[in-house]
Parts: sequence; structure tokens; C-alpha cells
Amino acid sequence: MHISIIDDEKILANKILKKLQNSGYAASAFHGYEDFMQHGDASSELYIIDLSLWDGTGFDIIRWLRKNKDSCVPIIIISGYGDSQNIIYWLELGADDYLTKPLVPDELIARVKAILRRPHGLMNEGIMRYRNISFNTATKETRVWNDIIYLTKNESLIVETFLSNQKKILTRERLISNVWWGHHLSDVSDNTINVTLSNIRKKLGGDFVPKTIYNQGYILE
Repeated sequence: MHISIIDDEKILANKILKKLQNSGYAASAFHGYEDFMQHGDASSELYIIDLSLWDGTGFDIIRWLRKNKDSCVPIIIISGYGDSQNIIYWLELGADDYLTKPLVPDELIARVKAILRRPHGLMNEGIMRYRNISFNTATKETRVWNDIIYLTKNESLIVETFLSNQKKILTRERLISNVWWGHHLSDVSDNTINVTLSNIRKKLGGDFVPKTIYNQGYILE
């Protein structure tokens, strides 16, 4: 398991590097676009990419990984900009998750662990399936049988989270961190989660029925 970090803030990049290494991951840090293009490659299992580099942009690296190298490897982007329009654009470009600066190291490690727990085969295939439901990880499109179902952003994130963790217990904390980015755990009530799940059930029918496990979380069996 190897992780590549691309960030021109050397102090921050080295802090991330040490944090990952202390958590048991092999990792390398690159301090700019050219540094990565000359010394990095597309063989890592995860990329953490700063969008604003002194000699280029993280967008260029993401495009190179996604198009030229046809890579489905997970990408976490980090940036000082956190407005919703930028976030949507980053995700559509091919990122799997994002964090805004200043970073909280423990949150970064939690995001890394969450992404790496996803079944690798499902990510490479691009389509996750459960009963009559399919979810396209590239277009974020949900279908029942072959009918496209409109979901809100949070509903879509919940479906993706459950389908990538089938038969696994999802804690409340993990569900919030995957779906309600940037919110503290106390900011998202159980009622908010339950109402969102109820709305998804109405749209997807009886094929999507996560169970609540008392004092543990939720599971899609």
C-alpha cells in the first residue's frame, strides 16, 4: 500500500507524510507539479493532491491520472477553497474526496482509511451494484433497473457509501464524515440521517433498505 502526496507547502507535505507513515502506510511526498511528473508515477494506491501548486495545478495531475493513465485509483484533493461550486467541479473532474485547509491530521487519516476500505474491484469497474440498483462512480448516476433516479447530492453520497460497504456496519460517525463533509458530528442529528434515508427508500423502492443496528450504526445486507 503506497500513497503519494503532492503539495508545494513542504512543511505541510512532510507532516502529512509522517502522519501516514506513523499510521502504517508507505508514502512519498512531492513538492510541485514537475517534481511529481519527474519522480512520481501512477502506481500508488491513493493520491493526496493540493490543487494550487507553484509550478502548475493539481487539476493537471488529476487529468493526467484519469485520462492519460486511465487510472481509477482514489484521489483526495486539498485546497484552501471550500465553496460548493468548486467542490462539485473537483468531484466531477475525478476526485473521490476533498479536504479544506487548514487540515486536521486525524480527519485526513480517517478519510484515507475510509476510501481504502472501499472494495477495490468495485471502484475499478466503475459500476457498483446491489440487487436492482446500480451506481456509476464516475457520473454519480443512480439507476433502478435501467431507469435513472434523481437523487440530491447527500442522497447520492449515502447510496455510494452503502453500496461500497455492503454487508458492513456503517457507524453514525463514518456516515456523517462521508456525506455531511465539514460538519461536526453534533451538527447532524439522527433525525436528519433518518429522514434522508427515508427519502432514498421512497425513490429506490424496496431494493434499498438499510437496517439500523442499535448502538452500532447501519448496514445494507
